[in-house]
Amino acid sequence: MIARTVIGDSPSIYNNGPGGVSYFFTKLMFRHSPIVITDLNDLRQYIPWIYVLFIISPDKPISEDDAYKVLGWVMNGGEVIIMDETNNTKSLLKLLGINKTVFVADIVRGTCRIDGRTVPVLFDVYQLLPNTRGTIPICWAGNNVVAIEKIIGRGEAIVIGDSSLVINYIVLDTRYGAPNTYFVKQLVGYKDILVYEGNRAYRMMYSLKGVMLINAILDTISNLPRIFFGHKGLSEIVALMILWIIITALVSMCLFSLPRAPYPRLKKPVRHKPLLVNREVQRGLKDWGVKTSKER
Repeated sequence: MIARTVIGDSPSIYNNGPGGVSYFFTKLMFRHSPIVITDLNDLRQYIPWIYVLFIISPDKPISEDDAYKVLGWVMNGGEVIIMDETNNTKSLLKLLGINKTVFVADIVRGTCRIDGRTVPVLFDVYQLLPNTRGTIPICWAGNNVVAIEKIIGRGEAIVIGDSSLVINYIVLDTRYGAPNTYFVKQLVGYKDILVYEGNRAYRMMYSLKGVMLINAILDTISNLPRIFFGHKGLSEIVALMILWIIITALVSMCLFSLPRAPYPRLKKPVRHKPLLVNREVQRGLKDWGVKTSKER
């Protein structure tokens, strides 16, 4: 198995860095059974009204064909929560009749309405959404709408112009971790969770170089028993086989890393740090490598 890791600090369930969402979904795994899917064709395997599908700022644009797969699943009773401040979900939002407008590279305290309650929410780099026909605004930054919901056939779509509501940094290291988490949990309700991790930028870890090196080592070691068979006997062969197993294991671990669990364990959090400043936000966007729209 070839190991891989996400590139940058994207809001991926496989990323346990500040911008990942691994901690939030790990906390939900016993109650909601989160399932990772990387191909939207797999939606056919899941009963729409039992699941809620999360699409959180994919690194690459979703194709029109994939957008239709999501639309059909939602119209049959599914719920999709799209959290994205980039343009990579543009094709899907177009089918849903929703457009994003102004990009805001700022950190602000906003509010969301859920189950008749007003919840303070922290937005960290976001896009505004127009209050168009058929949509219901649910989150605001000042007087500007940041999140909306819309009934689509027998299902519904919730669009939030910010993917950072439940990133590890916000959840673990700010006082908004609890209200942000509460808001997203209420959107989920009692449904099980699908998390879309396709269209994500992955880095293959020394795959070709590692395979070539391991093959060379195995080829050399495999010839050693034949060389020593006539001179030192069976004990040396056994010793060489043990050495072969140890070297192969060490080389594999160094080159390919250990297999990553779907929900990686986070390091012990350091709490009560001050909020990120704009300079750090911009650095995070640069590390992530996602170009955001600044058109007004």
